[in-house]
Amino acid sequence: MIRFPTLRALAALLLIALALVACRRDPPAEEASTVPGSPVAAIEAQAQALRDNDLVRWSRLSLPPELHARSEALWNQRLAEAEPADPEEAREYADTMARLMAPDAEQALMRDIEPKLAELETEIAGQWPLMQATAGIFLNAAIEANTELSAADKSHGQELVAAMLAWAQPSLFTDRERAREAIRALSATARELDLPTLEDARALEMMPAMEKGGVALAGIKQAAKAYDMDLDASLDGMEVELLSSEGDQARVKVTYPLLQQTVSFEMDMQRVGEGWYSADAIRQAEADLAEAGQDAGTEADLAGPPAPDADAATPGAGSAD
Repeated sequence: MIRFPTLRALAALLLIALALVACRRDPPAEEASTVPGSPVAAIEAQAQALRDNDLVRWSRLSLPPELHARSEALWNQRLAEAEPADPEEAREYADTMARLMAPDAEQALMRDIEPKLAELETEIAGQWPLMQATAGIFLNAAIEANTELSAADKSHGQELVAAMLAWAQPSLFTDRERAREAIRALSATARELDLPTLEDARALEMMPAMEKGGVALAGIKQAAKAYDMDLDASLDGMEVELLSSEGDQARVKVTYPLLQQTVSFEMDMQRVGEGWYSADAIRQAEADLAEAGQDAGTEADLAGPPAPDADAATPGAGSAD
């Protein structure tokens, strides 16, 4: 398969789209850091953070504070203990970033891509329907075989595959002006990221990495627009519905437009303290901590320490023995 920067960036959009949730437009500034007090508000707040390309805020809204702090500590611990990057991967990364950050990046990359676009036009002429069907079978099978995805995640992923394959027509990707516009966006993003080596990227602690991730998200959104994929429009058009709520558990349905189709998924929410969070996100974070040999804490722990027993708090109280 022919690979070049624009297609690589667009492939990353599927992973980003899987994280999308419903959105509320322009909340008051003072509410930006407020812990959402309902399942619907929690989803809207996270989506607004994605709409604003603010992955720092998004990460803090995604997990209860105590669990987020432990996850951040684990990230930074792993960072300190990480083995050096593979030399070949480091070389490829540095080469790619150097080309994207070069003053003549747009012209140089278009010169490289032009023969590949011509080759792509020849390769897929008359074969796209078969290639499209084969890609659908492969991607759906990969989603179904992924043991880390819930049934709802798999259903959502398969809807995304259908929407994206219907959109991904050969003429879209062989359009030279679209490719030039996407390269321009990716080049500007690489310069703003200012991470010329893999060592630079791997040295980022969690919050700085989230800050850089927000820059990358904005750049990928801009590159995607060159191919008529407007992720912010999808966020703007989202709707969220509370399906059920009982105690600290709730279930919501999220619906949003994507590439002239409507996609929806359901997700379970869990209340911890005063806030609501994705139940899957909590489970995954706890499992990650457990795998690392750390105590992720129970739901009661995450909500805060219990109130002291009145007798135990009284000097001299306790057993008469």
